[in-house]
Amino acid sequence: MNQLNLKKSTHLLSVVCTIIVAITMIANIGAILLLSGTLLSQIISPEYLVTQMIQADMGLSFSEWIILLICFIIKCSCMFCMVRYSKKLFSCISKAESPFTSNTTKCIEKISIFAFLSVICPIYPYYHLSVLLFIEGILVALVLRSIALIFHYGCELQQEFYGRPSLD
Repeated sequence: MNQLNLKKSTHLLSVVCTIIVAITMIANIGAILLLSGTLLSQIISPEYLVTQMIQADMGLSFSEWIILLICFIIKCSCMFCMVRYSKKLFSCISKAESPFTSNTTKCIEKISIFAFLSVICPIYPYYHLSVLLFIEGILVALVLRSIALIFHYGCELQQEFYGRPSLD
C-alpha cells in the first residue's frame, strides 16, 4: 500500500514539475529576448535607451540593467534545471520498483549542484547576496548532496541484497 501511495504522489509531483518547467522556460526566454532587445537597441541607438531609462526613473545604469538581466537568466536557468531533474527524479521513482536506483541518485546530485549555483548568483543590483541566504543555500545544497550519498549507499545495499545492479 505504501509503495502505491509513493508511486501516485511522485507521479503527481512529476506533473506539477512539468508545469513549473514550462513556466521557467517562458520566463527564461522572455529574459533572453529582453536582454537581446536591450543590447540591440544600444547598438542601433545608444542615446535612446539611456533617455528611456532616465524617463522611466529605473534608478539603474545601462551596465546594471545588463547585469540584472544576466543574473536573472542564470537564476531562471538554474531553476529550470532543478525542476527538470526533480521531474526526472519523481518520474524514475514512480516507474521503478525501488527508489534506490542510480538514476535517482544522479538526479539528486544534479539538483544539489543547481541549487548551489542558484544561491551564489544574486539578482544584482536589487537584491544583494545576503550572508544568511548564502548560508541557507549552502546548507540546502549540502543536505541534498548528503541525501544523494544516502541513496547511493541504498543502491549498493540493494545490489548486495538482491545480487543485481540497481539500474532503471
